[in-house]
Amino acid sequence: MWLYILVFFLTFGMMEFMAWFTHKYIMHGFLWSLHKDHHRKDHDSWFERNDTFFIFYALISIGFFLLWRYDILEIGLAIGLGIFAYGLTYFMVHDI
Repeated sequence: MWLYILVFFLTFGMMEFMAWFTHKYIMHGFLWSLHKDHHRKDHDSWFERNDTFFIFYALISIGFFLLWRYDILEIGLAIGLGIFAYGLTYFMVHDI
């Protein structure tokens, strides 16, 4: 049980690095076309192209849930929940 809790928090913490790295080198790099509308609030849509990045990480989280569900990766649930919890926290802090 302690291993799963540790993996959850390590994953949550590692996601902060992933968010920084992704933002600096990917969003402001070769995927700027998806991210630039986040810096300009001149649109009426509730969905931004930038939200594609949240969908990407959600799919990774779901992938880890499935790896756990089908007994491929025992700690997949802890990893998936860590990614999910970080995404939810990030959304509440930055987008609400």
